[in-house]
Amino acid sequence: MRWRFLFVFYLKQMFKSKLYAGASILFFVLLIVRLILFFLDDRQSNMEYAGQLPHEVFMLVQMISIFYIVFFYLLHSKELLYGVQSFFTDGYRIMWEKVSSMFAAHVLYQGVMVVFSYLIFAIVYFFVGIEPSNIYLSLFRFLVVYMFGPLVLSSMYGLVVAMLFGTKKISFFAILIIWITTGPMTTELFIHFFIKVHANDWKSLLFIGKHAIQHIYDSYIGFEVDRGNELKLFTWFLVFFGIICMLSLRWVHTKRERNAVVKVLLVLPLFVVASAYGAVQSNTKAFTRADQTMEINDYRKMNEDVKTDLRYDIESYAISLNEKQATVHIKFSRMETTKPTFQLYHAYPIKWIKSNRQQVEFTRNGDIVTVYLPERTSSLIFRYDIVDTSLIPYTNGRTVLLADKAWYPKKRSTQMYRLYEFSSDDAQGRIEWDEFTDRFLPRESHFFTLKVDGNVLFCNLPKRGAVYYGKAQAVTLIKGQGNQLVYKVYQITYPADWPNMGERVSTVVTQLEKAFQDVRQLAQTDVSILPKRIVFSSFGLSEFMADDHLVYNTDFRSIATFHLEQDYYEKMLRLSVRPKEPPIMYNEWIRLSTRFLMQKSELQVIDWSISFQSYVLPKSDQEQIELIYSAFRQLTPEKKQQFLRTWYEKMDETWTWEQVLQLVKESGTIGDLH
Repeated sequence: MRWRFLFVFYLKQMFKSKLYAGASILFFVLLIVRLILFFLDDRQSNMEYAGQLPHEVFMLVQMISIFYIVFFYLLHSKELLYGVQSFFTDGYRIMWEKVSSMFAAHVLYQGVMVVFSYLIFAIVYFFVGIEPSNIYLSLFRFLVVYMFGPLVLSSMYGLVVAMLFGTKKISFFAILIIWITTGPMTTELFIHFFIKVHANDWKSLLFIGKHAIQHIYDSYIGFEVDRGNELKLFTWFLVFFGIICMLSLRWVHTKRERNAVVKVLLVLPLFVVASAYGAVQSNTKAFTRADQTMEINDYRKMNEDVKTDLRYDIESYAISLNEKQATVHIKFSRMETTKPTFQLYHAYPIKWIKSNRQQVEFTRNGDIVTVYLPERTSSLIFRYDIVDTSLIPYTNGRTVLLADKAWYPKKRSTQMYRLYEFSSDDAQGRIEWDEFTDRFLPRESHFFTLKVDGNVLFCNLPKRGAVYYGKAQAVTLIKGQGNQLVYKVYQITYPADWPNMGERVSTVVTQLEKAFQDVRQLAQTDVSILPKRIVFSSFGLSEFMADDHLVYNTDFRSIATFHLEQDYYEKMLRLSVRPKEPPIMYNEWIRLSTRFLMQKSELQVIDWSISFQSYVLPKSDQEQIELIYSAFRQLTPEKKQQFLRTWYEKMDETWTWEQVLQLVKESGTIGDLH
């Protein structure tokens, strides 16, 4: 009865408090204003950005949490100064009843706030055109972790300061320090430190917010929520509960009370350690900047000239995925070596490899696996685990295993990921870019049988009964959060946060078809027709085009806006026309071809400058490229097209910019260029 009275009393105090209620109202006012400003900005509102919208809560939670900390500090410090715990024999029990009822009232209040916040985002999603799916459920989970959790903990921060310093002026300095170091913006305020923190690093326990607050949603993977997030919050709750218990010992009146608190304090560290360990082990690597940097640095250190032996031909694959465990049975049509090498993502731990039911030895050098056979064989079985990494995330049972990645053993002689670096002694700076080496898949194909547990969103193999079976160059498998639709002969797969795709698909497919046909007028494409299965994404996925499916990334831009209409040409050129040496020259060919196709489609070409990659070249080469651009712009459309076709056909590693300049001069009478 007394606890219930205290609960109602504190609930009324919160409603009547200008500090507490005012902060709560301010949260919603600022949230609505931020959303309105976002949609008034044409450059942002037209992007495929709905999944990233909830990141607005991070700044707002950081702002209002200090008001809650101050409120609970003032409330509890005054009660401790004049409270009943000093005058009654059961005062210690009363103090805990007051603390627990105060905390419960705050939890209820914040529960109502998170429901209202969810309704605001859900209404925005509904009117934007986000289709009903489990994205709405994961949105609520996201708000519980990153809004409800930190705001609930803010009450404990205020209680700790009140019990530690009472009404002393130093309390406000302590509040300021706690507010800065425990808020969800910690990773941004101390970015130089936290940018180096990995998902499975114990330092990840030092913050409740995200590694990068602007990036909270990945296509098909969903929001950054997992067991690690909840366990981290629970760990923080246990830690501050333990601190409150420890500080409360100064007010105990009986030995029995002291013994009870001491017992709790002795047991509590075990739960803290267990919870912290679980949090660190469960954190996803999909969103961590440090893990991505480490992945790239690992590839920098890998030997690219690994000795390989590819004297074999693969007839078929039988792949079984049971949760994280992968079993791959490879049958060979030809085997002329006892030391075959395969490309398999180095992050996947191999448990064993068997030949004729016997385990065989193997070694790894990056993504290259060498198998040592006692004799030639007609088949091999690989057993390994699919683990969560920055390049290929596996979290909440969701994963995106693309055909350009070696998520199953492939017949390849290179590492899976390659970085290009260019610099010049007499040029400013250095540039680099990266890609997966299977961006242009080999022409040969194999028979695949894929058996996988759980719900599969996309697979480029046709489903036959309980398995996916067919012949393909490579296999893409997506178990994730997304939607699908059929338009004419096309099967379209797109992220769950993309709005009104059913209304826009006709425009999107028409633009893709036109871009592909226009590109084929300039160069021979790797595939003859636009694939009938298309996978779109907004961020994070690599891109490639195979015979049977296309993976296309918009980089947050809207799939049907003017900005992306320009990008269609450049992306389609890079996806369908095989690269040539030298890379920077091929890149300039792409750039000029893109601008020609934009002009042909009557799109405005704003930038006729050379690419930033060319700025690593000597000054003389840069001047020649600028002359090529100038000469190209003076040609007729027919001569421009012919020049680009000829340039691509003749281009090889021996070509110089002088030869390109001579070719463009020969393409038409353009006067004296010098």
